[in-house]
This record gives sequence, C-alpha cells and structure tokens, in this order.
Amino acid sequence: MNKQGAATPTEEDAAAAHALLRTLERMRGRKDVSVTIKGRRLRIPAVMVPALIEAAKLVSKRHIIDVVAVDEEVSAQEAANLLRVSRPYLLNLVKRGVLPCRMVGVHHRIPIAAVIAYKRDQAPRRRSLEALTAETQDLGH
Repeated sequence: MNKQGAATPTEEDAAAAHALLRTLERMRGRKDVSVTIKGRRLRIPAVMVPALIEAAKLVSKRHIIDVVAVDEEVSAQEAANLLRVSRPYLLNLVKRGVLPCRMVGVHHRIPIAAVIAYKRDQAPRRRSLEALTAETQDLGH
C-alpha cells in the first residue's frame, strides 16, 4: 500500500476495471446515470462520469490511483515530492513562470492541477531520456 492507503490493483481488479470502463464509456454524456447495488438504485452525477472513466482506465492498467480536488494547492516541498525533483529546482520552475504560485506569508502555494499538468507534459521527455540512458549503458559507457 502507498501512504494514502491505496493498494496496487490485482489482475482481477484490472479485469473488473476494464469491464467497468466499457460500461462507463457508453454512459459518457448522459444526464441520467444510475447503478444498482445490492438492489438499491443510485444516481451517479454526470459530472463524476469522466473521473470514473479515468479511474477505470488507470486501474485497468494496474496503476495505483488517488483522488484530489483540482483546485487544491500544495506547498513547494509537496509539489517537489510529487514531481520527484528537489525543492530548489521546483522553486526555479516557479521563478521562471513554468509553474504558477501564490504566496501565503513566506510560503509558496502551487495549484495541484498545474503540478499534474507539468508532470504529464514532461512524461514523454522523461521517457526519451530514460531510453537514451539505457541505450548508453548498453553500449558500456
């Protein structure tokens, strides 16, 4: 389990998420979405369907997931931890305007949505660098 208590999805979890994903995809865009659980019909707000689809996609690929409010803010250290960079490197990103922030006294508050977007934007670059590093190591350098 990770520190939030979420477990790594099993193969069975991934298969169930894949089946759920197929069903949820058909519900996208509907105003009235409901499920029946133990004989009780429950309404799922349409605003939740895209998030459920994304969660099902990730679990079907056996990723550990968590839920965070898009308008949440994190400290500079928390943002650095999420990006797996040093705090000084992160503050340099803020200084250069790559990541927005607001000051609360002397503390930086960075929108989690900006941190996630930056991480997504950097993923292809990171994969290319990792592939180049692996290739260099294979050549014995």
